Amino acid sequence: MNQQLTQEQKLTWKMTQKMSQAIEMLTYNGIELNQFLEDQVSDNPLIHIKPQDTSFASGAIQPELHRNERSVHQYLHDQLLHISIPSNLKAAVEYGIDSTNDDGYLDLSLQEWQVACNIHEEQANKALEILQSLEPAGIGARTLQECIALQLQRQNAPQYITQIIQEDLQDVAEQNLDAISAKYECTIQEAEHAISLIQSCHPRPALQVAPVKQDYIVPDAKIYKEAGQWRFELSPFNQPSISIEESLLNLTTHDTQAKEYIHEKYQHAQCIQTAILKRTINFSKVLEQIVNRQSPFFEKGYPAMRPLRMREIAEETNIHVSTVSRAVKNKFVQTPQGIVSLKAFFQTGLQAKGGEETSSQSIKQLIKETVQTEDQEKPYSDQALSDRLHREFGIYISRRTVAKYREALHIPSSSKRKKKGSLTT
Repeated sequence: MNQQLTQEQKLTWKMTQKMSQAIEMLTYNGIELNQFLEDQVSDNPLIHIKPQDTSFASGAIQPELHRNERSVHQYLHDQLLHISIPSNLKAAVEYGIDSTNDDGYLDLSLQEWQVACNIHEEQANKALEILQSLEPAGIGARTLQECIALQLQRQNAPQYITQIIQEDLQDVAEQNLDAISAKYECTIQEAEHAISLIQSCHPRPALQVAPVKQDYIVPDAKIYKEAGQWRFELSPFNQPSISIEESLLNLTTHDTQAKEYIHEKYQHAQCIQTAILKRTINFSKVLEQIVNRQSPFFEKGYPAMRPLRMREIAEETNIHVSTVSRAVKNKFVQTPQGIVSLKAFFQTGLQAKGGEETSSQSIKQLIKETVQTEDQEKPYSDQALSDRLHREFGIYISRRTVAKYREALHIPSSSKRKKKGSLTT
């Protein structure tokens, strides 16, 4: 009985190891993946990396100097040094930190967390509580509503505002004071205050951490047009191949420990080989959908970028939305419009003429181009920019949203632009 239990535990551990390996490798970009494999080679005598080309079949790789956000993971790990965590939860909390995406959201279900860290549900919930207690507020959230709620909890906001977040975000977006006032039996002033509190929260908490740094970006794939069709090609760096030295399995030796060592390394090498293949398949599925859905961008640039959500890709490819998020994390593609972060292709939309949606990235580009060509003696106010977008492009966008996008582009207010007479980027 004990022997059977031990065998089952070993099998469960191996399955957990394979899952964790595949999840971890999917988040690596090409350069990180190759560095990981080089580390494995030094630790596993059975693994050999096959030589690879250094350019695309369709042309040369073009590295580019790019503004790249520093990861917040180290910032979060550093905070753990100053708080008390039960020893049986420390590894689980660290795993949770490493499973947050670039926006600070948790790309991990509680069930996945339990399996990956071999913990039960109560421990997973406690690890989540610790993760969500870190700075900045909102880190570790799983939805936008939870992200906002976590931030408002730190501000001791009234309980009914949390209910507004869960049930009536659309009314908040539309500034529907009467509806909120009627439903929650509060005054118009209280409804206005609630909306103001909610809108003061940061929807992407991780972006509040760490300055932007300059870095050279090597694209993980190339998107190009051939025979009238848009295609993609993975960078050689993004699809490395390894071979396994199976001859060592046939060594004649009576050393039991040596045999166990070789067998263990062989299984580990197979695990890595399988994870590389799975990573390539999932990454290719996501890229194919991006190419199919964002072809106007490749032709015309940012103004033509379409709204796209990761959930749409997940449903189309039959893979989990967290897998899509990991597949695009820290990865870039070479396009006719320059090197672009894969995350840039996932944008929410605002209504335009004909009921169609225009992506926020497209709107930001239109704002930037409009400001660049404005009369510097009479620069556009945020309201004037809103009116112009409505009049010329049929885009319905509030003055407040224009201000938010303008600030994200590092464009000063109209009064400061008039004073300086130039646009800072």
